Amino acid sequence: MVFSIIIPHKNATQLLQRLLESIPQRIDLEVIVVDDNSDVQEIANLEKLQAGYAFSLYHNKGKRGAGASRNVGLEHARGKYVLLADSDDFFNKGFHDELDRVAKKEIDVFYYKVYSADSDTYEESHRHLFFNDLIDAHQQKGKRDVLYKYSVPWGKIYRRQFIEDHHIRFAEVIAGNDMWFSCRCGVLAKTFEISDFVLYTVTIRDGSIVNTIKPEYFLARFDETIRVNNMLRQSKLSAYQYSVLYFVSKAHQFGVKSYIAKEILRNRSNIFIGLEKIFDYKKVMIDRENKRKSKN
Repeated sequence: MVFSIIIPHKNATQLLQRLLESIPQRIDLEVIVVDDNSDVQEIANLEKLQAGYAFSLYHNKGKRGAGASRNVGLEHARGKYVLLADSDDFFNKGFHDELDRVAKKEIDVFYYKVYSADSDTYEESHRHLFFNDLIDAHQQKGKRDVLYKYSVPWGKIYRRQFIEDHHIRFAEVIAGNDMWFSCRCGVLAKTFEISDFVLYTVTIRDGSIVNTIKPEYFLARFDETIRVNNMLRQSKLSAYQYSVLYFVSKAHQFGVKSYIAKEILRNRSNIFIGLEKIFDYKKVMIDRENKRKSKN
């Protein structure tokens, strides 16, 4: 087996079908769907989908979230290379040919450009812009931020043995589960390849975790940001730490100012990182909450 595509799923079988239709049928590719405690009817729909699409179905018991579901998938993956996809997204045209190209290589991590769109209307969104800027900065100026700031698992292809050799896994938290995995791969990768190919489309829709601003999600993302920054400092990569200014600015809204301040001090976080963006405050806030649309 050359490729394993791991998909966490929860109550989104209709969207999952769209994703499955974007995956080429190949004898060297396996699809692993890990369900995270979907409703009874959705489980029945998943089993019906298996009749038309070839995928292995596993269940993540205990409502442990997308990070735990991805970890279940990694335990069952057999491919030389692993891809991560969310059930409401899809792969783009040319995916089959790109898999053919990658199959011949021995690279720890491949990084790609992505696209983003409204899940219902397919109107262009904004979420791809930051990640594509990281790709461009590397291609044009040799900047390495893409290795540490491309903080999502999709839009990449990982060599599975590299992941297993370092036992890299997702955080099993309710939000921000992918930051550690994504950054750790960038820190430890000895070989990587950066591509302009637009591999994947991430969709924006109401109700998804990335668009949900709740105290528990806010704190989970903050804790993961602190943990990743500690890892970057320990790896002598302090220059690539994530800004905590967003959390400082929003802490009062959730009544957690004391906790945020205490953790920043305890972990010696540099609050001046990202300070240059203060003049673009409104745009930064919209970006963090995934609301801004790209310009036509």
